[in-house]
Amino acid sequence: MKNYRVCIIGCGVICPNHIRGIQDNENTELCAVCDIVEERAKKRADAAGCRYYTDYIEMLEQEKPDAVHLCLPHALHAPFAIELLERGYDVLCEKPMDVSHETAQAMKAASERSGARLGIIFQNRYNPENLAILQALQSGETGAVKFLRGEVCWHRNDAYYASGEWRSAYKTAGGGVIINQAIHTLDLIRYFAGAPVESVRATVSHHGDTAAEVEDTAEGVIRFENGARGLFYFTINNDCDEAIRLNIRCENARIDSCAGSCTITYNDGRVVTANNADGPQFCGEKKCYGSSHTTQIYDFYHDPDGSRARWMMEEALLTQKLVDDIFKASGRF
Repeated sequence: MKNYRVCIIGCGVICPNHIRGIQDNENTELCAVCDIVEERAKKRADAAGCRYYTDYIEMLEQEKPDAVHLCLPHALHAPFAIELLERGYDVLCEKPMDVSHETAQAMKAASERSGARLGIIFQNRYNPENLAILQALQSGETGAVKFLRGEVCWHRNDAYYASGEWRSAYKTAGGGVIINQAIHTLDLIRYFAGAPVESVRATVSHHGDTAAEVEDTAEGVIRFENGARGLFYFTINNDCDEAIRLNIRCENARIDSCAGSCTITYNDGRVVTANNADGPQFCGEKKCYGSSHTTQIYDFYHDPDGSRARWMMEEALLTQKLVDDIFKASGRF
C-alpha cells in the first residue's frame, strides 16, 4: 500500500475535517497547510503539529507532496485543481467541483490528461444512514424508486456572509443555498434516484433581508429517466437550522431520513433503522459538516487502480450539472 505525503491549501472552517481525516489514515502524512492569511494558517498548523506556509508554490517546492487537498472558495477550485493536476499531484477537493459545469469539466479533462487522480468531497454519502439506504435500494428489496423529497430549512444572515464575503456573489460562490447549504441533499436525491436526470423545473429566489446577491430559496421538481420524481425545497430564511429531511417512496418500502437517522419501512411490516452514531463522531467546527470526511478520505487513499477517485469525480460532475440545470430552469442564465 502506497504512503502519501499530503498538504492542504485553505485553512478555513472545513480544514479541521481534512486534517483529522489525513491524520487518522495509516498511509497518509500531513506535511503542511497553506493559507494567504498567516494567522489562520498558523492556527491550523499548531493544532495539527505540522508546518505552515502562506505561499502554496513554496509549500509544494519545499514539501514535495504526493497529494493536495483543496479547501478554498468555490471559484478557486478549478484553477488550483487544474494547475496541481498538471503538475502531477493527486487532488482531493471540497464540494462543489467549482462554480459551473463547464469549469468542472475542465477539471476532469486536466485529470485525464495528466493521469493524476481527482476526487471530490461529498462526505454525506459515507454517513451510515445513507450507506444503509443505498444498500437497501441496491438489494432490490425496496423495489423501484418512485418519489424523492428533500428539505433543507436553515438560517443564514449578513454576519454569515460577512465571515466569508466570497459566499455572497455568484461569481465567487456559484450560487447560494443550492450550492452551499443544500448541495449534499441535492446530491443524495440524484444519487438515490438511480437514473440520469431527464428534466428540471425550478425557481430560485432571494426573499430574505441579507445583502447577498445569491439565492436564499430554491424549489423545484426533477424528473429522472427511470420515471422517478424528485421534489426539493431549500431555504436559509428559517429562524433556525432545522434537521434536514429526505424521504423516498419505493414500490415495496418507504424510507424516511432526518437528523442523521433513517427508517426503512417495508410493505411487509419489516422495519430497518440506521443512524450516524454508528460512524466516526468527529464533526469539526460545525456539526452540519457531519463526521464522514475521515471515511471518504480513507476511501480516496485506498484506491490502487484509481476507480474510487474517478467515481467521486464523475458523480460530482453530474451533481454540478444538476445545479446548472436548476439555474437554467429558473431563468437565472
